Amino acid sequence: MKVEDALRKIALLRKISTDKGAMAAERETAHRLQKVLMERYAIHQREIPDAAPTTASRLSWSYWQELLEEFGLRLDRLGNRGSAMVGADSKVYIMLDQSKWWTDVKSASGWRTTVREQGLESLRKYLSEHAPKNYSFSKR
Repeated sequence: MKVEDALRKIALLRKISTDKGAMAAERETAHRLQKVLMERYAIHQREIPDAAPTTASRLSWSYWQELLEEFGLRLDRLGNRGSAMVGADSKVYIMLDQSKWWTDVKSASGWRTTVREQGLESLRKYLSEHAPKNYSFSKR
């Protein structure tokens, strides 16, 4: 690996955060990898370029999808946008590159936006309160 490759990888590792859907352990691992690469290639903080935001944000679709699957919801996505039906009269929309989401609720006059938030954990909290409950009384 060349120094240029290490610089690029460090910049990408810096973009991994819990705000974009990474778990705490993943964030810590990314931080440790950054330190190892910086020590191995004698790279200083000021030498590291910023990574392209689209590359890092693409990593988090799987986190959003797993979250929705926890509540029995299916993620439909196209490019940087995704959506899922939450019951018969509510829909959640996700903007991947900004890590933002909002919900629209069906009303007599059409669809009305009710909640606007950012981050994976805030969506988890919302879904735990508003997603339809799936109960199973059968033994497995």
